[in-house]
Amino acid sequence: MHHLETRALSAEYAGNKVLNDVSFTVNKGAIVSLIGPSGSGKSTILRVLSGLLPPVGGEVLLHGKPVDYHNRADVKAVRNVLTIVFQQFNLFQNMTALQNVTVAPVKIRKRDRREVEAEAVELLKKVGLGDKLGSYPDQMSGGQQQ
Repeated sequence: MHHLETRALSAEYAGNKVLNDVSFTVNKGAIVSLIGPSGSGKSTILRVLSGLLPPVGGEVLLHGKPVDYHNRADVKAVRNVLTIVFQQFNLFQNMTALQNVTVAPVKIRKRDRREVEAEAVELLKKVGLGDKLGSYPDQMSGGQQQ
């Protein structure tokens, strides 16, 4: 059983079909990047998965069970397994790099702050930002913010 799966997923804006029968699977623990040219539907897939845009066809399954996007609990369950990073980096200007990385897991997923901070420190070190933990966005370059 896959962690997240789409089957023949379709979506449209103002009658214009922007996703046409998209199917894919994501295994538990996998990190997935959606990469493609502008207008290819990357953001639309994320909007559909997170319940911001209703699909016009197909289905989304979480842990093998169909997601009912009219059911708030189902939408919340899907949102809890998605982490969306867009090209624009909209950081909280009043928070440090470490705080920006840890705010969602602590506030949204209700994870233990110390555990999340320990993971975040390791991840930031891994990408060469160990010396920026206490830096605010305006103290970092655009690349460091991203």
